[in-house]
Amino acid sequence: MKFYALVLMIFCLASCAPTPTTIAKFTTTVAPVEQATHPPPLPPTPHPSPFDFGYTQNSPDGNHLAPGIGNLPNATWIDIPLGGTPVWLAAVPDGATSLWATVLTDGRVQAFRVSAEGAEPIPIIPDQLNPSTPPLLRFDGNQLQLLTPAPDSASPYTHPIQIREEIAFIDSSGNLIIGEEILPVNALPDARLLQDELGRILLLSGPTAIYSHGVLGDALEATQMSLVETNPVPQLKHAFKIPEGQVIEGIAPIWTDLTGDGRRDMIVTLSDAAHGAQLAVFDETGALIASSDAIGQGYRWRHQIAIAPFGPHGEMELVTVLTPHLGGIVEFYQLTGDQLRLTAQLGGYTSHVINSRNLDMALAGDFDGDGNLELLTPNQARTELGAIRRDENGAALVWSLPLQGVLSSNLASTTSDDGKIWLGAGLDAGLLRVWLPDQ
Repeated sequence: MKFYALVLMIFCLASCAPTPTTIAKFTTTVAPVEQATHPPPLPPTPHPSPFDFGYTQNSPDGNHLAPGIGNLPNATWIDIPLGGTPVWLAAVPDGATSLWATVLTDGRVQAFRVSAEGAEPIPIIPDQLNPSTPPLLRFDGNQLQLLTPAPDSASPYTHPIQIREEIAFIDSSGNLIIGEEILPVNALPDARLLQDELGRILLLSGPTAIYSHGVLGDALEATQMSLVETNPVPQLKHAFKIPEGQVIEGIAPIWTDLTGDGRRDMIVTLSDAAHGAQLAVFDETGALIASSDAIGQGYRWRHQIAIAPFGPHGEMELVTVLTPHLGGIVEFYQLTGDQLRLTAQLGGYTSHVINSRNLDMALAGDFDGDGNLELLTPNQARTELGAIRRDENGAALVWSLPLQGVLSSNLASTTSDDGKIWLGAGLDAGLLRVWLPDQ
């Protein structure tokens, strides 16, 4: 996905050791469904850029949504042996091939070019990353790189981003650093820096330990969202405080248009000890637009994943996983007035491993090419991926992808120039599995 032009501060070139590949194929039957009339939504058009970026959350605005179309139920996959267990994946397209970066549990980084003929190792800069840091991949048509800040003071729990010619990152004191500018935003240590087509940055801030659920990697949660303008100079535009006693349980909002008014909304999960998690939609002034019912019990979590026209007639919906650590339930919500109304649910799935900062294990898109959107998310054992689709009767599993192993990384995807989806998953046996698009 092409985004803002950038100049990177890079390290010395290092190569990955060659590894063989094995190829396997399977086919599963897809339940017939009525063809939808709406195309899958695409991210907002960015400024022209000569670079491709690969995010673990798939999109720079936090919406876990893959543009394009796939053919996963009938796809050939390639299993690529790695030097250890993968914890993070990111990918970018390159013509008829795709480029993949994997971060292993010991921080080693391995990269591959994948095509219909197989996989070959390729160099990547750097070849070592703190395994707590999600990678952000950049490709300039020649060199594959991970975007890394030069200072040792950067927070190890999130990645930097590029804003025009500057690198932006969170330092260990919670400041947002943009080039030479220091903004004291009091950032959450693992906050993802979201960005839009205007070069603005949205992040979670105001960390607190008042809600001791602690299932997302630490005991800190946010009490604010900070919106930063970068044009013409970096400045904190707004810091939106949520109601007293609640926290934002997550590492990033979804920053996209749910209301259909052409402006971005900020969607988060709010939690407290008395009522538990509920979904909330704010506009960019910090005004509450809508919310869902709370779970009704503290220390239970809702994982917001994607916003897209999932509804059976193309209605815009928010998909979440309720209590992913306790027999998770996939939920779909529609905005009705000032309420997020539950429209469908399906049990037996997860999207997160307890105490992990990896919130990128589920992904939405048209993965079978029929014009309808699916949520692709692991079963509770993380041994297969289920494709869940909305229909007139609610939500249903329409096909699944057996993994022959346990998912150990985020789900990653990239979209070729002709609109075809590549999908990747890291497995606990030390494998990178990549499903190939139609050739």
